[in-house]
Amino acid sequence: MLILPAEHPLDWKKPPVMTLLLIALNVLIYFGYQGGDSAREAKAVDSYLQAGLLSRERPLFIQSFSARHALTAGAIEQLEQVRRSQMARMVLYDLQFENSIHNNSDYLADPDWQAQRSKVEHLRDQISSMRFGFIPARFSIEGLVGAMFLHGSFSHLAGNMLFLFIFGFALEIALGRWLYLGLYLTCGIASHLLWWIMDPAWITGVGASGAISGLMGMYLALYGLRRINFFYWLGPLFGYFRAPALWILPVWMGKELYGLIMANDNTNYYAHLGGLGAGFLAIYLAQLGNTLRVDQDYLNKTDPDAEFKRELTALDKQIARFELENASARGLAMLERYPGRPELLEKLYSLALNRQDKALLSAVLKQLFKLHDSAQSLALFKRLASDSMASQQSLLRHPSVQLHLLQRLLRVDQGAYGLNAWRLLCQAKQRPPMLPAMTLQLAKQVGRQQNLKAVAELSQFLNRVYPDAEQTAQVHIYRQHLKSV
Repeated sequence: MLILPAEHPLDWKKPPVMTLLLIALNVLIYFGYQGGDSAREAKAVDSYLQAGLLSRERPLFIQSFSARHALTAGAIEQLEQVRRSQMARMVLYDLQFENSIHNNSDYLADPDWQAQRSKVEHLRDQISSMRFGFIPARFSIEGLVGAMFLHGSFSHLAGNMLFLFIFGFALEIALGRWLYLGLYLTCGIASHLLWWIMDPAWITGVGASGAISGLMGMYLALYGLRRINFFYWLGPLFGYFRAPALWILPVWMGKELYGLIMANDNTNYYAHLGGLGAGFLAIYLAQLGNTLRVDQDYLNKTDPDAEFKRELTALDKQIARFELENASARGLAMLERYPGRPELLEKLYSLALNRQDKALLSAVLKQLFKLHDSAQSLALFKRLASDSMASQQSLLRHPSVQLHLLQRLLRVDQGAYGLNAWRLLCQAKQRPPMLPAMTLQLAKQVGRQQNLKAVAELSQFLNRVYPDAEQTAQVHIYRQHLKSV
């Protein structure tokens, strides 16, 4: 059974940076650090065999293992026939047997045995799961924190990272990156603490599932009784349903309790329950105390542009009713409240041009030249280039405006549209000092489009106005090259 929230699509305008970093860290640790575990294990096993420890400890291990697992006579016989290297691995990873050895009277009376085993255990403890895995019966801070960044297999890693991404991207936006990270780590620690309290076993646990279960609990507490979308997969059945988020908490908790009581696998259900409970309580108690700051607009799917869109519609209605003076005043106010909006600039540009409104046009042009490169901004620059030649608006044809326009069009390789701005600059009483360099750049761009007439115009201008400039010679050479091609 699988039930996952499907309430929010991923919004790359607000990328889940911390979630992606956590995923990257887990992946790097698995492939970069844990990738060396095979060599570490082989070294420990080889050292164990060479020290002759297997001959001494094998009977004790078989006796201990058989008693703990209630093996039948046939199973004991099969255990006795296990290959030496495999038996050595079983012994080295059996920490409960190791603990019994450390309390064995013969071991305590034999310094040589102690020294040899200490050396082998040191090598064994370099394996990632032994060094940073969480072992309830051998509590350590390294294991408490480190275990949530280790994984037992690639499938284990892939599954956890998928769930981390599903829950993490929404929680990170809603809670903020640093609170989200703090709660993620807290839930991972809490999941291990519950395991330590309830089942202080001599086995090592690794994986981010406890922390991720915490995210699941946080998600449900955050949405509370809001009805949200869930995806379900139950055998051959799958689909979507809507339900209050809190209704899913007993389902998830029940699934983990069932696994704890009935399942016979390696899943750490204590860690899942600890993380789930810790995550839920952390958010629920913070909400009760009114200490939690949450992006409610995101949770409620409130359109952050709703107010802007309403005002833009009102502006359209004023223009349609020819209330142009009021529309101009509204437009100036909107430019202050909503700077850098291409859709607003496009409407106000047309309004300013038609009304010959110098104040509005000046405000529009200032914001226009601050826009980032995009399809919308490029369309506005192309329109501005075309209007500059046709309009008699002095501000539009001003050399500083045309200089900014030409620089912007050259930057995005739109030399064909830049010709109009260049021609107006050539007519200015005071030409900008960078005009020869811009003319060379313009010549290259229109030359790539095989516009030989424009290249000739540019070359003739340089020959007439800047005969000694280096760019004049370069354009001449470039023009000759185009003719010969």
